[in-house]
Amino acid sequence: MGHSYGDWNVASPEVSSLWEIQVIKIDDEQYKSFSEQLASEIQSKNYMPLAGVLYLAFSTKHDNILWLGSLSEGLFKYDLSDHSYKQFKIDSVDAIDDNKNNVYYVMEDNNGEVWFSSVNGLGHINPRTDEVKFFTQKDGLTTNYVNAIQEDNYGNLWISSVAGLTMMVRGKADEKETFVNIDIKDGLQGYTFSTATWKSDVGELYFGGRNGVNVFLPGKTNQTMPKIVLTDIKISDESVLGRMEDSPLIGALNNTEELSLSYDQNDIAFQFAPIHFSRSERNQIAYKLEGFNEDWVYSKLHYASFTNLDPGDYIFRLKAANGDGIWSDKEKTISITILPPWWRTTFAYIIYGLVIVLGVFGVDRFQRRRLLAKAKQKLVMHETEMRAQLAEAENERKSKELEEARQLQLSMLPKELPQLPNLDIAVYMKTATEVGGDYYDFNVGMDGTLTVVIGDATGHGMKAGTMVTAAKSLFSTHAANPDILFTFNEITRCIKQMNIHMLSMCLTILKIQGNNIVMSAAGMPPALIYRKQDMAVEEVVLKGMPLGAVSDFPYQLKETTFNPGDTMLLLSDGLPELFKKDKEMFSYERVVQEFSKCAHKSPEEIIEDLKTAGSDWVEDEDPDDDVTFVVLKMK
Repeated sequence: MGHSYGDWNVASPEVSSLWEIQVIKIDDEQYKSFSEQLASEIQSKNYMPLAGVLYLAFSTKHDNILWLGSLSEGLFKYDLSDHSYKQFKIDSVDAIDDNKNNVYYVMEDNNGEVWFSSVNGLGHINPRTDEVKFFTQKDGLTTNYVNAIQEDNYGNLWISSVAGLTMMVRGKADEKETFVNIDIKDGLQGYTFSTATWKSDVGELYFGGRNGVNVFLPGKTNQTMPKIVLTDIKISDESVLGRMEDSPLIGALNNTEELSLSYDQNDIAFQFAPIHFSRSERNQIAYKLEGFNEDWVYSKLHYASFTNLDPGDYIFRLKAANGDGIWSDKEKTISITILPPWWRTTFAYIIYGLVIVLGVFGVDRFQRRRLLAKAKQKLVMHETEMRAQLAEAENERKSKELEEARQLQLSMLPKELPQLPNLDIAVYMKTATEVGGDYYDFNVGMDGTLTVVIGDATGHGMKAGTMVTAAKSLFSTHAANPDILFTFNEITRCIKQMNIHMLSMCLTILKIQGNNIVMSAAGMPPALIYRKQDMAVEEVVLKGMPLGAVSDFPYQLKETTFNPGDTMLLLSDGLPELFKKDKEMFSYERVVQEFSKCAHKSPEEIIEDLKTAGSDWVEDEDPDDDVTFVVLKMK
């Protein structure tokens, strides 16, 4: 115990300020003097508004400089020689309430540049210019909530966070930084790390977390650059490697340096692959279509598509990075020329000019002779013609939009069904007159788990097509995640960020591993399971709001078995909500009855029976909504 006023039970230390708590009695005059002195210091330009210091670091590259990470007040650069300081405030709105101005860790690298951690991402300060820059999830971090930072012997940064460990590979001055995320599969103690870190004399890095400490000696990054190969080029969704009429491909695909396309071949897609076998799952791709993209597009997908390109000259550039973030120094480039239609050629414009000149001359002569007699009649005819042209143009625009939406919807569907030894799978989709938003897809995991998704976007036309595109991208990203409810929450979050008014996505996701099924649904019709042993149809009802409607909705999770001979039917609301001419609905009860009759058959025969039942109901008329089936049968 230390001593206090009136209770001096221990001897005072030589340096009294170092001995815990001291209570000093002062009189009114001293109190007034201290108060005035304190007020003067607060008003001084050198007063630092520190609510608390979270981290302190001395500069090793710049004399007399001290870096202070504070609580609620950002980062301070303090000069010990003249007691001046500069404050770097991260966020000035509600900073204290949501900790946006907290700086948890500060590190100065070997170049004298300063890095700090915050809930806004990885911060960087150039001490020569005091310019502040943040790296966030958009740049490749797993989260914006960064905890600690270390620099390895090769100049790369290692960043711990609440979502794992990330290595930032720092290339040349004109190169973009590359982020390589490390997860539990690489041996992490867990995903949550604290601000505890240390670097040993030999370069070993220590990072503390909730479940222990990770210790490792970073090696030099793999400098072997990946090679890039083209696997296909598709024009209007048709491969140039097939029996395509008017194929622009002259020689071998990977020897192609130029493509000359007609004006109606302006929908082009490239498929490619980075070839590097060390941690190939972390290989990255960057592509850019000069004349269309302003910046490089960074992706782990091996696909790039461009639609409705205007006539002109383009250059498709492609580069790749290996698993350690080392980018290839050789790009693959293809020069692309899209020719204009004949009516936009120079010769056509000359003809247009002559026609206009002759027309103006003829109209002028005609008007001079009959202007007074025919003025009123001509005005009426002109108005009628304009109305007809506007109506025709509007009709053509709507027809084109519907066809584009239909093609977009069909392009989102898988080209091939999974071939599994224990399952027979069949699918069917009939698009409506006004294109809906039905969608289905599959994913087979490394452990053999089959993930099946079926969905229905609200609305029709291009908005529904946009939602299906987003759903496919999100499913491709999260299909391997075993947590269906997490996937639902992520899809909802992304849909809300799209800010498309009154648009959401109904979805059912199920995972089949062996004889076990785990599934959840968001606004979709019940799944029907025919149990061979009981010779009865089980209706799996999972109520839930469509994705994108409500954040953090408590979706249900259903686990059941799928035994040999059992058959499952997944469907959209297209069939049960078919209407006769007398407005009578097909109904979900009739779907169960029809499925009971044919559930013992093969998936293909089941689909044929359901198609026949629906067509007979509407007397072979086109449906008002998409009709989609996915049938799975356990062998």
